[in-house]
Amino acid sequence: MTFARDFIRAAAMLVAATAIIAAPPAAAQLGGALNKAKKRAEQEVKDAAETAVAKTLFPLEMENAEFRQQSPHLDAWDFGASGDMASLARTAAGGFKLEPGLWEFNAQSYCLKMGTHERTGGRGYLTGALTGKYAPYVTSILQNSYAHPDIEQRDIQVLLWGVLSGLELKHVVQKSQTAARALLSPEQYLALDGGAASWVPPELSSRALRKMPRSAQRALNARDRLRSAARRPGTTYEDLEQIAVLGGDPPRSADDSVPGGRWSWHPDGYHIRYFSDSYRETRIQIMVGEKVSVARDELGRVVEMMLPDGAYIRASYRDDVEPYRLKKFPKLAAYAFASVEYGAPNPAGGAFLTQRYVDQGFTWVTDRIGKRTETGKLKRYAALENSALRTDASPLVLAQRTFDFSGARDRAESVRSHYDEAVRPISDADFDRAMDLDHYGEGARTITGDTGDRLDWIAATHERLIRALARATEMIDGLGESGDDSDGAAPLFDPSVEVGYPADTAHVQTRGTTARSF
Repeated sequence: MTFARDFIRAAAMLVAATAIIAAPPAAAQLGGALNKAKKRAEQEVKDAAETAVAKTLFPLEMENAEFRQQSPHLDAWDFGASGDMASLARTAAGGFKLEPGLWEFNAQSYCLKMGTHERTGGRGYLTGALTGKYAPYVTSILQNSYAHPDIEQRDIQVLLWGVLSGLELKHVVQKSQTAARALLSPEQYLALDGGAASWVPPELSSRALRKMPRSAQRALNARDRLRSAARRPGTTYEDLEQIAVLGGDPPRSADDSVPGGRWSWHPDGYHIRYFSDSYRETRIQIMVGEKVSVARDELGRVVEMMLPDGAYIRASYRDDVEPYRLKKFPKLAAYAFASVEYGAPNPAGGAFLTQRYVDQGFTWVTDRIGKRTETGKLKRYAALENSALRTDASPLVLAQRTFDFSGARDRAESVRSHYDEAVRPISDADFDRAMDLDHYGEGARTITGDTGDRLDWIAATHERLIRALARATEMIDGLGESGDDSDGAAPLFDPSVEVGYPADTAHVQTRGTTARSF
């Protein structure tokens, strides 16, 4: 619904409220009770009208945002070192043509909500599409700034504050007017310079303001103060910044539940997250995972993971060593590896690189088909000691030397919570597949993770596979084992159409980013 339609509806409600208030008090003849009911109805109509008007003043609020799906199960994962996103090929508008890997970009960014704190207080950001009444104008300003490096960042910020406060462009400073003519289409410029898009609804009553949350009152006050200040001759950038940007850490809020570094899944086929303590600069990380094929044996254990170029991890298991189980997690069983083999193309050419480890390590597997539950009393367990497999190790040795059971519990609960919040309820099989992929990757990594002779190409293969697993666990229907989520084309990322939303939007700025590097 457009802003004009919203406001017409709100105005009509206000007219109706006025008509009710001004109508002859014929109903008073029916008694005091009817009069009270009439007054209540009048106030309800007026309140509804003021609420409708108030909503037009917050075009980028959380209720209008289209958030990406969070990936809390990746909070503890390490995806290795990041590459420079600026080294990737780009579109004419500055968007990035993504390739598999972990990428990082320090972007010029902007405050998109006035009267809020600059910093998140150490908490994380959600990500989503830019929505709301002013979204097309803001997106054009951010996107077109890439082609105009001559326009200073602060002139763009003043323009954005003017747009979001409903200030007609003729009232912004000359440099920002010049920026507007370069960054907006003629039609957009006209709409913001006295057209319907720039028209600000009447002020709310003091009663309506008192009923609004304090954070909303502060944002409205900042909007009004900024509009007034921008009209005064001699107002500086610093004057406007002091109104729009609050320093220090924001107050703690029950809504502030997103930890720093939280990944979100973008439906175009990549993970994304934001880090920012200054509205001028935002560090963006994007992770693109390759597709991975997964093969299992008759017990459901992973025996091979293979990437598109043939890089792989293959495993066989010691079936003469009974699996170890925990009473708290009866569906998890630890199976000892008989061998784990790594293979990858040689970047220098020549023979395929391979490395094989024998009788080292184990992985956890979920019992999805019931074949591993009738094992009887366990007498032998898989464990590592001095890089050798022991078949007589006690459960305590296994727990202390080779696995962090508290971490396993936390990871299991995190994955379950994540999928329970997905777009559809997941089956136990979905959850178990995700857990198996997770633990297989972790288990294979423990073999070489702490050794001094770890080979660089094995480390690189691990990083590629762990990113592939992260992508696989987002494919709810197939979890990387079936289905195709793309046509094979590399995904594109345009910073100007993706927004960093703090979990606590009441107190912290929404962050707009551009394809211009900081």
